[in-house]
Amino acid sequence: MERSPASDGGGLVADGCTPAVEDAGLVDGMMLGLSTVDTPTTASVTTSQVGATSPDAHYPKQVGVLNLSPTLTDAQSVVHMLSPMGIPYAVTTSPVLAIQHDMTVLFPEASSASFDAQALQLLDDYLAGGGLVVMKYSEVDALKQRGGVLSSTFQLRHQWVRLTDAGKLRFPSLDQPFEQNIPLGGDPTEFLNTWAIAADNSASGVRVLANFDDGTAAIVEHDVGSGHVLTFGVDWRDVVLRNQLGHSINAARGYINVFEPGTDAWMLMLRDLYDATVRFGVRLHTAPRGARAALLVTHDLDWGESYTNAVQYAADEQAAGASATYFVHTKYVTDSQDVAFFGPERASQLAQVLASGGRVGSHTVAHSPVLDTFPIGDGTERYPAYAPFNVSSMQTTGGTLFGELRVSKSLIEGALGTRCIDHATVTFRAGNLAYHAASAPTMERLGYRFDSTRAVGDVLSNFPYRAMTDWPDSLDTSVFEFPVTLEDQLPPRIDQRVPDALSVIAANADNGAPTTLLIHPNVLDYKENAERDILAGLPQGVRAMSLDEFAAFWRARDAARLVSINYDDQKKTVSLVVSAPEAVDGLTLRVDRSVVSVMAPPEAMLVLGDRGNLVVLPALPSGGTLSVTLGYM
Repeated sequence: MERSPASDGGGLVADGCTPAVEDAGLVDGMMLGLSTVDTPTTASVTTSQVGATSPDAHYPKQVGVLNLSPTLTDAQSVVHMLSPMGIPYAVTTSPVLAIQHDMTVLFPEASSASFDAQALQLLDDYLAGGGLVVMKYSEVDALKQRGGVLSSTFQLRHQWVRLTDAGKLRFPSLDQPFEQNIPLGGDPTEFLNTWAIAADNSASGVRVLANFDDGTAAIVEHDVGSGHVLTFGVDWRDVVLRNQLGHSINAARGYINVFEPGTDAWMLMLRDLYDATVRFGVRLHTAPRGARAALLVTHDLDWGESYTNAVQYAADEQAAGASATYFVHTKYVTDSQDVAFFGPERASQLAQVLASGGRVGSHTVAHSPVLDTFPIGDGTERYPAYAPFNVSSMQTTGGTLFGELRVSKSLIEGALGTRCIDHATVTFRAGNLAYHAASAPTMERLGYRFDSTRAVGDVLSNFPYRAMTDWPDSLDTSVFEFPVTLEDQLPPRIDQRVPDALSVIAANADNGAPTTLLIHPNVLDYKENAERDILAGLPQGVRAMSLDEFAAFWRARDAARLVSINYDDQKKTVSLVVSAPEAVDGLTLRVDRSVVSVMAPPEAMLVLGDRGNLVVLPALPSGGTLSVTLGYM
């Protein structure tokens, strides 16, 4: 059967299909007779983990990641910092290969066996020539000497890292107080591993870039020849991966509706170092089509009237040149929470949302605040036999994680199928933002690609990241997490804090980070007005779009690779090759401000910026490669 796009929204309309009317209704408190689509449960998905890069794929403009552990996946935290920033990298276990790059990161623990006399001589030559080494504190004497440090004290109770004046100059992206004062968290029984560094003040060119809250050094830089060595007194597995897993030990300065870059700050440090060090370095920009950043507009349909209102919100967004993702609560069981409201009328309403450019995701069946405690289930759950029941505000019986994911997806796609729309539900948000530790590996078995359940205060990050299995394994999955930064339910009313919301959006935009906005469309009036004011007042260069649209871009961007970067000082050109395993539209490069023209391809567009210029590339097909030539002054 031929199919055509459903307006500019998600899904395809089957040509020649006649919309059907569901013969569904309430029977003993349950909505029976709803249409469903079979949702297959696949075997566990195997996602590639961090591994060594082939030696012939290394080039100087990548960051060389020297993995100093017998386990290659220990470089995962470094990759979780570099990848969201779009910085090209190559992982190796060879010190000699690592220092073929203009910038190299040594992680985690070094041993003297990794650095024999030849390797140390090559390292000295590398630093003399202007190379940059970034490393976690090491007990290897030769590395301490080159790092300008004498020793460290381990496991003091530190809760903050604060930039010094020298650090503020070194990391210009960290220009807000919440970025210059970075929380580590901790409580009376648990705190992060830290190394309080004793800097060698007798050595020339030694600077402390950041201190812990007791005044001891947390980051030290040492000038060596024309190069530099930066030594960090924290473990990135703690301050990045642990946070992304939601185990930040009470580090957040707020749960939601706050600018919280506690995880992002460590990524931005590496980005600043790359931009300042790597001549003609190129990285993938964090927003599509040359935008400064993105506002990801989302709505949770938690109540029957929300569906009617959603049609109006979607029309408003389309009129404003924006779009949104609508997370659908497929409630078909009457319980203490509410009457069953996912009935046959929802199909037409969701079809209207799609026709206005909106997208549709799942928001569970039960909307239980204790979803995070549900058993996983077995993946065979089906409507209507699967019947989770909210006994009270904090007790739900009969629910499973598989059931919430699988049955809601089946019902959404079944409902839209009655309107002749072939829809793939790939985004999910748990009710009450109750994140289940097994969410990501369970989601990918059902065809989901994106989650937006974590609040910014859970993970201290606004950038999307690859979701992981739970601690301590922390294996990467194919699912990406999009933290929720702003919402509408906490006081004061959202229409009374529009300036605060715009301030958070602007602070994130300065970093190129997206901001995810959640508005429950249970009412129009003040919430609708607040959204209109936010969309009308967005900082310059920030584009509002659905989470689905941005997420599809982010996934394809994550798969894209800068295969090579070269420059020619005689021709004054920078040439590079981009590969796109997945089709991507709007992929944008961040280049140095000295780049003033695009010589090829002719469809690419140069956008001038304050902190670097952008090159917007033409759409790349799946499996495509693109050669780009830039001119510089």
